[in-house]
Amino acid sequence: MTRPATLPTSMARPEDVLDAADIQGNSLAGFKNDHQMFLFAVIDDVTAAKTWLKQLVPRIATLARVAPHNRNFKLLKQAEGRDPEGLNATWVNIAFSAPGLVKLRSASEIQGFSTSFVNGLHVSSPSLGDPTSPAADGNPKQWKVGGPQNVADVMVILAADDPNDLEKITADIKISMFSPPGGTSAAFRAVFEQRCAVRPDLPGHEHFGFKDGISQPAPRGRFADVADSFLSARVIDPHDPRSAAFAEPGQPLVWAGQFVLGYQRQDSHSALNPLPATVSTPPWAKNGSYVVVRRLNQDVPVFWKSLSQLAGEAKFGGLPAEHLGALLVGRWTSGAPIMRSPAADDSSLALDDFANNNFEFKEATTPAPIIPTMKYGGDHFPTASGDLLGMICPHAAHIRKANPRDLPTDTGGQNDTLTRLILRRGIPFGSPVGNPLAPTPVELATERGLMFVCYQTSIKNQFEFLLNHWANVDVQPQSGGMDPLLGQRFDETGTNRRVVLVPAPDGSLQQAEIDATWITPTGGGYFFSPSISAMRNELS
Repeated sequence: MTRPATLPTSMARPEDVLDAADIQGNSLAGFKNDHQMFLFAVIDDVTAAKTWLKQLVPRIATLARVAPHNRNFKLLKQAEGRDPEGLNATWVNIAFSAPGLVKLRSASEIQGFSTSFVNGLHVSSPSLGDPTSPAADGNPKQWKVGGPQNVADVMVILAADDPNDLEKITADIKISMFSPPGGTSAAFRAVFEQRCAVRPDLPGHEHFGFKDGISQPAPRGRFADVADSFLSARVIDPHDPRSAAFAEPGQPLVWAGQFVLGYQRQDSHSALNPLPATVSTPPWAKNGSYVVVRRLNQDVPVFWKSLSQLAGEAKFGGLPAEHLGALLVGRWTSGAPIMRSPAADDSSLALDDFANNNFEFKEATTPAPIIPTMKYGGDHFPTASGDLLGMICPHAAHIRKANPRDLPTDTGGQNDTLTRLILRRGIPFGSPVGNPLAPTPVELATERGLMFVCYQTSIKNQFEFLLNHWANVDVQPQSGGMDPLLGQRFDETGTNRRVVLVPAPDGSLQQAEIDATWITPTGGGYFFSPSISAMRNELS
């Protein structure tokens, strides 16, 4: 890891003290629970909805509650080598679409929010590459939620470690929303709900079989105005200059204002010196975040059939389908990065949190020293060499498209890339496929995919930029094809045709021509996750 810190840690600008009791917990900390439910609804009775919200506010999980729980869970898991018993949690968070906020406030006030949010996901859909034919799978008119005919006013996220706890809180919340006792008017009308859970056979993996969520930015910020009260724990030895720019090896520190409104923002020219916080409009939007939700169906049998057919082409010289998949993703199914293990998967590397993300694309890396209290045995895995030309990890690989790391880009390079990062909080839905190359009729008829969820303070400059400026473009951030997973470009026949340059075993770059659709959007929305004080004083 050689991305330089331009200043020593002692010279970095002080990090904000976060109002942790006022920020909802799924943004900066994230729900790590294995079981989640997403409830989408419209407001039918504004007065009843405000009363309901006021009663719900004390139950909403804040950053002050979620972050310490996550840290304790992680420390116990590291010590015990397994998930700790008895440390269960049940969380509730909530977010509102622009139409929902209009009902609770006013249309004029909502105009202060971002244009993308006000217009909604279904309006941005064509620019994201979704099919424009109204009859096509993936077009907003076919969505289960979030299309022009079924935009939700509110989204409630429920999360629990125990599935029984999730069922209980789901039933409780649904009764209060849709069937209030005493014959009173229901505040909401249900639009859609999605039950999600980590894969029981491969925890942490999405349905194509790849480990997900490894590479996340580390939000800067402190819980108090004292030393070592950071939201994102710092594990790199402070004597190493990289400790100023990274929380863990390969995990960049990003100023909190990129994810929650009202805090210092990332400067596109400097990793350490932030831009001032912007004034929230309206003022009560401070401590809130924009939430993007995309319900993405994954066609697992078609994905692996496509890889098998491509790998069988003579130009790829007998490359196994699993290896070709790793090249297109940028990681092996275990999560091990091909930048550090180009020839074969390495599950030990995948399991090492201080090694599996420690690589760059332009420059060679070296292990980062870890603070002694972590009792880390050391990063002894092969280091990553520089790969500017994409001969190890293709330019179009999913992880390289979404986060070019130290690469120069059309928008300014590594520090600008920090301004594009998002906090991903997705979770799979649907049952896994036992054998993707021989699925059963029941498996073929079952929907499965990813409930993609991300938090940011600019939908346009973060989520939408990543899709319409990099994932869907052949030549950005480097030339080599579209993102083979998320990239979308439909021709006149409705075929999502992508061409990706992939290094073959003989050292040449070969075209992988992909016609099959692996991922189809089936719903979602743009939401705003307000602060606790905003919900208590402004929305209820």
